[in-house]
Amino acid sequence: MTASAPSASPLRVGLIGAGLIARQHLLAMSRLPDVQAMGIASRTRAKAEALASEFAVPLVADSPEELVRQARPDALMVLVSPQAMAGMAFACLSFGLPLFLEKPVGLSVAEAEDVARAAETSGARTMVGFNRRHYSVFRQGLEKIRERGRLLAVHVEGNERMAVARATGRFSDEVLRAWLFANATHTIDLLRHFGGEPEQVFSLCASLREPLGDQFSACLRFRDGALGSYTANWHSPGGWGVVLKGEGVTVEFKPLETGRVAYADGATLTLEPEPDDQGVKPGFVGQLRAFARLARTGVLDAPSQSLAGALLTMRLAGQLAAEPRPLG
Repeated sequence: MTASAPSASPLRVGLIGAGLIARQHLLAMSRLPDVQAMGIASRTRAKAEALASEFAVPLVADSPEELVRQARPDALMVLVSPQAMAGMAFACLSFGLPLFLEKPVGLSVAEAEDVARAAETSGARTMVGFNRRHYSVFRQGLEKIRERGRLLAVHVEGNERMAVARATGRFSDEVLRAWLFANATHTIDLLRHFGGEPEQVFSLCASLREPLGDQFSACLRFRDGALGSYTANWHSPGGWGVVLKGEGVTVEFKPLETGRVAYADGATLTLEPEPDDQGVKPGFVGQLRAFARLARTGVLDAPSQSLAGALLTMRLAGQLAAEPRPLG
């Protein structure tokens, strides 16, 4: 009888940041026994200690340097606030470790370009957390489209609830002013996720209250010929949604976590989230699994995005918001 090969050692991960999003990543990590949190660094030690106690993380550090020195992680997850992300990303590149960065990587295109350029120069392995790219219902929906032929069109509705965002008190004025990049890139990125890279973008943008615009209407042509549209009205009721058009088939995600397929003959099908997306924030287990593979092998599998890919989404957001006109 031949002895079985020993299993690979778990990936040792250090977390920087101890906010609500860090807890969601730790919940996802609890699903993957081959990925272990070895330490948390945060400016707010009490929050880090509470999170470490909840998830049995062995180390709490007061700085990223202390975290790397004492926990000796194989990779880092940078989960700080949007206004702190670019600066923390720059600082962590010097450690030479694979980096997972929560979005946004900056509050402007220029800031994101600086971070992406520095990452490319350093040769760092990077991944940016656009978790919706890892929704199991999205993968299933694309499969249903391709079973019948080509993807013909992608329609994304990206309404933002600005009144709610302001009322929570969680976000600084700096982040609220840059909400286009801080949050709206979640839905803008879905244009690229489903359609690929756009070769033509025609956009109208207006502003009722927000400096970078809050009313958007755009049409796009993707490189493979599919068409796309993006609409968003940030001060009107409504949520996020995606509609995919194929040959004799339409797939709708509204809300995004649910999927419904309609066929030309009248048949319909409901798409159910797979186990990875149940009981935790959808997409988080899938993206963590992808980051672990990146850290171990240097390979970043689709549909994940590196800093370079995230920069393309930031640039597209900038195109959609070109020259916003005041509504008065």
